[in-house]
Amino acid sequence: MVIETFTRKIWEILESKQLTKRVENHLHLKKRLYRFQLKKEISIGEHLSNYIKLLADLDNVDMMIEKKDKVLIY
Repeated sequence: MVIETFTRKIWEILESKQLTKRVENHLHLKKRLYRFQLKKEISIGEHLSNYIKLLADLDNVDMMIEKKDKVLIY
């Protein structure tokens, strides 16, 4: 009984931390997306690669970005 209670409490703590981390991650990714811009010191190919990776990261956390927004931001 004690082990079940302890295990449940640990699980609840982990869930709450994961939820907080997820929200923070979403906000961080959105911030990166909206501040994304071409830098003089990197090539167009690298810029495009970074952009595609950022969109993949957003997709991995189930954030949907409309195509028209992707084009406007890029």
